[in-house]
Amino acid sequence: MLSIIYASSAVRLLNRKELVDLLEYSRKMNVENDITGMLLYRGGNFIQVIEGEDEAVLQLYKNIKADPRHKDVTMLSKDPIVIRQFPDWRMGFRNIDQMSEEELEGFSGFLDNDFSPAYFKDKPTRAYILLLSFKDSMTD
Repeated sequence: MLSIIYASSAVRLLNRKELVDLLEYSRKMNVENDITGMLLYRGGNFIQVIEGEDEAVLQLYKNIKADPRHKDVTMLSKDPIVIRQFPDWRMGFRNIDQMSEEELEGFSGFLDNDFSPAYFKDKPTRAYILLLSFKDSMTD
């Protein structure tokens, strides 16, 4: 199995309906391809982890890179895995722009910084830690 974490920027800000449509389509396709993961969105930027069988994950990443809604698609990590970190999540999602101040308190160290692909490119473990932090907060 394989895990890929990437960051990208939307070519324009997405509204709530566009995000919901993207999420619904992604979940449907992920079920069909046995892919799990999590997607974070903030200020027009995405961070996502996708995990599953090698070929399925590589094909999904190729599709994401070709998607005209994305720009600056930056692979942060590509690692073989034995177990999934997001086994029950066909696509966990959090629109960080919609979180209250209270909800953001525990993440302020990360979220006070730039959320662009360039910020995570120098230290890709930041993205992984952030994704896991949101996973943990959503399962508590």
